[in-house]
Amino acid sequence: MDFEFKNISKQYGGVHALKNASLLLKGGDIRALLGGNGSGKSTLIKAASGLVKPDKGEILMNGEILAIHSPKAAKQLKIVATSQELSILPNLTVEENITLCDIPLRTGMFTNRKEMRMEAKKVLDKLGIGDDIDTPVRELPINKKYLIEFGKALYQDFDILMIDEITSALYRKDVEIIRELIKTYKEQGKIILFVSHRMSEIFSICDTVTVMRNGEIISTYELSQINSNLLLADMTGKNETGFDSQIKEETLRLTETDSHGKGLLLSVRNLPIKSYDTKIDLDISKGEIIGVAGLQGHGQAEIVTSLFGLSDAVDIVLEGRHVRIHNPIHSVKQGFAYVSGDREGDGSFKSHDLSENVSVVQELVLKKKTKVLEILKKMNVMFDNVHQGITSLSGGNQQKVILGRWIHTNPSLLLANDPSKGIDVKARSEFREILWTLAKNGTSVIFVSSDEDELVALCANKQNARVIVLYEGMIATTLKGNQVTRDNIITASLGKGDITGL
Repeated sequence: MDFEFKNISKQYGGVHALKNASLLLKGGDIRALLGGNGSGKSTLIKAASGLVKPDKGEILMNGEILAIHSPKAAKQLKIVATSQELSILPNLTVEENITLCDIPLRTGMFTNRKEMRMEAKKVLDKLGIGDDIDTPVRELPINKKYLIEFGKALYQDFDILMIDEITSALYRKDVEIIRELIKTYKEQGKIILFVSHRMSEIFSICDTVTVMRNGEIISTYELSQINSNLLLADMTGKNETGFDSQIKEETLRLTETDSHGKGLLLSVRNLPIKSYDTKIDLDISKGEIIGVAGLQGHGQAEIVTSLFGLSDAVDIVLEGRHVRIHNPIHSVKQGFAYVSGDREGDGSFKSHDLSENVSVVQELVLKKKTKVLEILKKMNVMFDNVHQGITSLSGGNQQKVILGRWIHTNPSLLLANDPSKGIDVKARSEFREILWTLAKNGTSVIFVSSDEDELVALCANKQNARVIVLYEGMIATTLKGNQVTRDNIITASLGKGDITGL
């Protein structure tokens, strides 16, 4: 069996998501698809699964041109894909989510619940989460949610399985389960397209690899014939051997006084990264911006959620005082603020108006009055009146409302968990200006981002900023000054370019 992408192109405005991408996949081959953020991997998968209509090009199976106009059409062709963004419904149980795309019917529209449960249990047992069959998905940790995303695909009848970065949020034991299942489907002659940034996974799971960059197919190799250095060079378009020496030279020219000129705000030792059972140490100075990078699921978010009291109690030293952070309310009273990239989940209060969204922390937690109109205007929020619902605003304006809520508390430390995710370029630029102003006035910022370019724009060549890159729950590299580049961040995210020992 052959499955082929032939000269696929897709453009969004002036951005080329795919440019004449051609790729041939064969039955019994596990193909890795590798590339940086924005390289076109997910768009290619969405084209094959009916979620994106290419501007030009063809998709063929065994030489026959396919008409894939919808996910339903893809499913009829036995093409199934997992979603990096998660397509599960949190209010439903695990069983209901697993079977949602392929509910068995006895007659007419009556669901055969017995068969549905039996088949779902088989899939869940394979994934090691059979005991969770009746649990609402919202109650599960993130790794199990991604296992359920994978389980939804396994439940369906497929010849072609496309796995889009689900392993980045999984524990090692979870990845091993998936590796064994994928090997089984390889033996059955299925086509597997596997997207991951983890080099160790690619080399242990896959047979071949295709590298993408800027929407184009760059190269395809037999994994047994190459090493990670060659793949990295193809991903970035540069000679990988020059990265480490460049980083080391720049690090030697930087001094600790650059980032600690205003005095130490916070020091934490042995901060747990539970997903990898590791611990890190972190110091942040007053007025310093620390960008946090890494592949999804390597512990970045755990830094800010732990410091905000969203996990177990954490012991810190805050301006020379020993403090134990118990919960978010205690964290706020210590001068901490938290802005999430998940506006709907834990950022905004969707059923409340702008006034209530702005004032909630200041009035309910700190017991102070809020100048709502003044804050909205200061944040340059586009709105009609303070009593309109927050969901009536664009994503960028909603996030400015949330950021304004926290800035009004005059925080000493702003914890930002991928806050610019899903907002437009103009809003991102305004965010950066706000953060720079906060830092200038003495507020420290820990800024997690899944976008390397966003971290470069925020931290590159700033004397009071640095980027720490996490890899498998540890700080792999610290970048500063003109070493904060997209290529260096990608390099360190893959476990390369470690300079922490300098």
